[in-house]
Amino acid sequence: MSDNIEHDRARGVRAKELLDNDLVQEALTTLKDEYVRAWEASPARDAEGRERLWVMVKLVEKFRGHLEQVWDAGKLADDKLVEIERRKKFGIF
Repeated sequence: MSDNIEHDRARGVRAKELLDNDLVQEALTTLKDEYVRAWEASPARDAEGRERLWVMVKLVEKFRGHLEQVWDAGKLADDKLVEIERRKKFGIF
């Protein structure tokens, strides 16, 4: 069990590093902004192209959301590991 918890914790740390990375954030923001600008500039008759751009915007958001979920899972795993260590220290197991 602790192997999965440690794995989740390590993934959370890596996700947090990506979320805190200026280049990653810049890339995500730039992509989203470019897709939105292209969507706004697209002709109304190009429904397929507009739909594709909307999907791309949603993918950028989904990517960021996934990293946030992994980070949250890592924080929960860290809390569990702290609790396990506390219980071991006081012989609660």
